[in-house]
Amino acid sequence: MNHDDNSIPLLTEVIPLAPAAPAALDYAAPMQPGAFHTQPAATHYQAPAAATPVMSPMAPPSPPPPVTPAAEQYRQWEQEIRENVLQSLLERVDTVLHQHLQDQMALALDHLSDIVMQRVREGLRDALAETVERAVAEEMARFSSSKK
Repeated sequence: MNHDDNSIPLLTEVIPLAPAAPAALDYAAPMQPGAFHTQPAATHYQAPAAATPVMSPMAPPSPPPPVTPAAEQYRQWEQEIRENVLQSLLERVDTVLHQHLQDQMALALDHLSDIVMQRVREGLRDALAETVERAVAEEMARFSSSKK
């Protein structure tokens, strides 16, 4: 065996380690040849969803989750839908209320006309009865005066 080959390290020789990685990794920058490197799978880190804690009656309410752009867009859509539905319902309410008011007024006017007609009929009957009584009394008075 030839021990003159300097490319083979000896057991007592210290091999220098690769330099330490910087604190902030730049995934776009190429690493040193031979270094292990993987590109992150997602562009944004999303923390795993924590289990929903059970609220005890004495515990203060937890703060609302942070607003993300998707959640804000969802809230805007929800608000627009709510306003559109409310506007549509208010337009329908006006129509339904107007129709209901007309129906109720028609019923009330029918009822009032029945009452007025009944009172007029009673008044006319009383007036006719009184007129007939007077006419009969006058005729009886003439008939009795013509006999004398």
